[in-house]
Amino acid sequence: MNNIYEYECRMWDAVLNGRRGDFSVLVPDSAVMVCGGMRCSGAEYAGFIGELCGISSYDISSFEVVAETQDMVQVHYIVKTASDDPACQDLAGVFHVTSTWIKRGENWQLAFNMDSRIFE
Repeated sequence: MNNIYEYECRMWDAVLNGRRGDFSVLVPDSAVMVCGGMRCSGAEYAGFIGELCGISSYDISSFEVVAETQDMVQVHYIVKTASDDPACQDLAGVFHVTSTWIKRGENWQLAFNMDSRIFE
């Protein structure tokens, strides 16, 4: 198994830097994304990258593997995000995140991702 933590960081970096192509390599069109209470596909989420205001930084902590086989890994972690744009403060905060990664051939791709805001 490859280091799934690195895959999560690559996915966040693609979002942070508005790199749709890099995101789409990791997140196929068929992936299920549940973010901010909205459900969309990986293709729809990729369409948002770079078009809408976004995050200016992220920090992952408490990373844990919840389930693992040779071809599937599910993780949970906490991410703290910031946004420099006052109009996008709903993207800033602290969130529980769970992701499920599936190995397809030699590559790992995201199958499912969901977040839930932590109210402090």
